[in-house]
Amino acid sequence: MPSALSVETIARQMFDTLVRTFPVACASDEFYYFPQVRPANPHWSTWDQFSPEIIEDITRQLSGWEHELDRLASQAGEDERQAEITLLQQTALTLREQLTVVRTWESQPSFALTIACLGLAEAFAAEDPAAKYDRAATLPEFLIQASRHMQHVPALFRDIGLEMVADTRRYFLSLEPTLPELQPALSALDRFEERLRTVSTREAFWLPSELLERVFQVHLRYEMTLQEITEMLDLEIAEMQHVMEQEARALNPDLPSGHADWAQVLRSLPMPMIGEEGLLGLYRAEVERLAQHCLDHGLISSEFITTCPVHVAPVPAFLSAIRTASSYSIPPKHPPEGGIFYINNAEKPEEIQQRYLREYPMLTAHETYPGHHLLDSCRWSLAHPVRRVIESPLFYEGWACFAEEIMRITGYFSAPADRLLLAKRRYWRAVRGKVDVGLQTGTLSLPAAAHDLSHTGVPLKQADSLVRKYPLNPGYKVCYTLGVRRFVDLFHHYGQDKIHPFIHTVLGQGEIRFQDLEIILQRLAK
Repeated sequence: MPSALSVETIARQMFDTLVRTFPVACASDEFYYFPQVRPANPHWSTWDQFSPEIIEDITRQLSGWEHELDRLASQAGEDERQAEITLLQQTALTLREQLTVVRTWESQPSFALTIACLGLAEAFAAEDPAAKYDRAATLPEFLIQASRHMQHVPALFRDIGLEMVADTRRYFLSLEPTLPELQPALSALDRFEERLRTVSTREAFWLPSELLERVFQVHLRYEMTLQEITEMLDLEIAEMQHVMEQEARALNPDLPSGHADWAQVLRSLPMPMIGEEGLLGLYRAEVERLAQHCLDHGLISSEFITTCPVHVAPVPAFLSAIRTASSYSIPPKHPPEGGIFYINNAEKPEEIQQRYLREYPMLTAHETYPGHHLLDSCRWSLAHPVRRVIESPLFYEGWACFAEEIMRITGYFSAPADRLLLAKRRYWRAVRGKVDVGLQTGTLSLPAAAHDLSHTGVPLKQADSLVRKYPLNPGYKVCYTLGVRRFVDLFHHYGQDKIHPFIHTVLGQGEIRFQDLEIILQRLAK
């Protein structure tokens, strides 16, 4: 490898290699450890290549780029490129260890099925009319290869995989009338299911303790020990319980203190009315109100609303086996052209009224304005190609949670009921984080985890379903609480008297480390 590669050269080599080898994973925002890259001229017949030989070759190259980046970092000092060097270092290291140590591609059957469905969906949305035919033609071989690589599969992941096989089959069948070339893929999916039913399994689904610490500290960039994380989650739970009791008493001064009081007040809050357009119409109207509020407060421009719109749609059926809630997604494109707010259970609002509908304005703020949609759109508008394509769960989810606080600070959420719901959402996320940690450390069984989650207002049956999916992404549920507390702390230090410069500065950096972001905020504060 040449002795003096620039950041741009290393990034280009790395991204070009990864997108050739893993085109679907890189084109999606489903996997945080892959950079979000699309090739200029896609080869639609190519699927992601997960095999021991390919993984060995890719990890060798990643190690080489890490070495070059280490040399650049030692020369950069306080140079402004240091943040980008660090982003690339962390991306290369995390992906290398995810491929070689965590090895999701071997242990999680749902991983391959997700890639299969995302790859087809991407091809159907492509401008090239041949894309879907090329993808369908080579999909059987991808599924066959994926089934051969399955090993060390936890029984829980096998069961989730079997559930997703059923969802995937329904998705393929829904496409078959317009794409009969999918018939061989349906046969390959049958063989995938047969292999999954006979694969040897193990009971333990959690990561070894040393690897779990590594994922938490390095891959997810928490830079905290498990004990420190647990203490932070406990602190958040205690603080939010206090806020909920205060706001519940403001709504009903006659109530005595205690957990049951805020829970009772929450249940007494009125439900929103669902009109003729159903749940999707309810959320679309809220997106418009939030956008107008952000426009009125100088957080976005009218041009931004027009050129980068939010589309509201049901969660795709093929993702229902692994998705636990509504979510947001934006195609990797510079400049951005808008994203999609996916609504869970969109056709069955009666099933979720007791759990979610009172919070729908907060959820919409989290996912759209000024949450994920604004953050992602700003990231994809950046001039820096490195900062555009790298996502950090801690930053990403932390910002979306902080976005709910922004709407409180700017007066959109101003009533005691609003503040009660905001605190309840933070409380729920912290409990969810503790459940995630408990499942991964083996200190919580699945039934015990569901029981703990049910204390946040989630019906026990739904909690049972949710906690089964948390181990698919170890540690991810923690990032919401750690991230929002980081942003709240930065805001208290640098943004209280100048919210607009604070928000625009944060959104203009990409998802860099919080240490690097604070250095930038410190400079602006002088």
